[in-house]
Amino acid sequence: MAKILVTGHEGVIGTHLIKKLTNCEVITDSINGKRVNLQNNEEVMKIESVDIVIHLAGKTEKNLEWEEYFENNIIGTLNILKYCVEKNIKKIIFVSSYVYGDPKYLPIDEQHPINPHNLYTKSKFLGEELCKKFSEMYDLNVTVLRPFNIFTGSINKNNLISNLISSIDSKKRITIINKNSKRDFLHIDDFTEIILKIKDIDFKFEVFNVGSGISFSFEQIIEIIEKNTLTQLNLEYKKKDESFIQDIKSDNSKIEKLLNWKPKITLEEGLQKLL
Repeated sequence: MAKILVTGHEGVIGTHLIKKLTNCEVITDSINGKRVNLQNNEEVMKIESVDIVIHLAGKTEKNLEWEEYFENNIIGTLNILKYCVEKNIKKIIFVSSYVYGDPKYLPIDEQHPINPHNLYTKSKFLGEELCKKFSEMYDLNVTVLRPFNIFTGSINKNNLISNLISSIDSKKRITIINKNSKRDFLHIDDFTEIILKIKDIDFKFEVFNVGSGISFSFEQIIEIIEKNTLTQLNLEYKKKDESFIQDIKSDNSKIEKLLNWKPKITLEEGLQKLL
C-alpha cells in the first residue's frame, strides 16, 4: 500500500482527492492536528517519509501582495522539494495552474509560449521551474499538471459557477465581467481521476494540460443554470479591458495519448449534478 503525502489537504482539490485515495495510506501536511507551516523548512522535515507527494498547497486568492505568493507558493514548493530529496522520495505530482496568459492560438498545447497574466500564475510557473531543476539535479520523478478552470459544488467567492449557484437562494446580485469571455471548465471528478492515474506512472519530468477541450462563455453558463432551475438570476454586467482574455481552450492531445485519459463529465452534466 503506497504512502502518499497530500499537501493542501483542506482545499477544494485536496478534500475531493483524499476521499478517492482509498487504496493508499494518506499523510497530510498536519502533525498532531496542527497544520505544518510549509514556509518553515524545519517543520516540513518533521513530516514522516512517504512514497509519493501530491503537492496542492498554495495561495490561490486573487489580488494578494507578491510577498504572500512568494512565501506560500514558491518557498513552500521549494521546501517540499527539499523534503523529497532529504527523505529520498522518488516522485512528486505538482498541481500548477493555467500559465499561458492571452493565447496566441487555440486550442492551447504544452508548447504554447508561457505568459503568466497575474502574480498567482507567475508564482505557480516559478514552482514548475523549481520542480524541473530538482528533477534534473536529483533522482526525482516529477509530473506537472496545468488545470484550466476546475469547477465543483463548493462555494468559493473566487469561482463564478459556485457564486451563481449560491445566488439562486440568496438572490444576491452577481457581477459578470465580460459576459462573452469563454473558458474551459473541467469537473473536479475528472481532475482527481487524472491524479489517481498519474500516481501509478513514473515520468522523469513531464507537463500536462488538463481541461475539457471545450470552451463556454459566461453567458452560456448562466443560460444553463437558469434553464435547469427555472430561475432568473440577479445579475449585472460590466466590461473590463484590463487583462481581458477572450477565449481559453485546452489541447488535451498529449495527456490523451500518453495516459489514455479523456474527461467524462460535460459542463452541463456537472452543473446538473450541482443543482
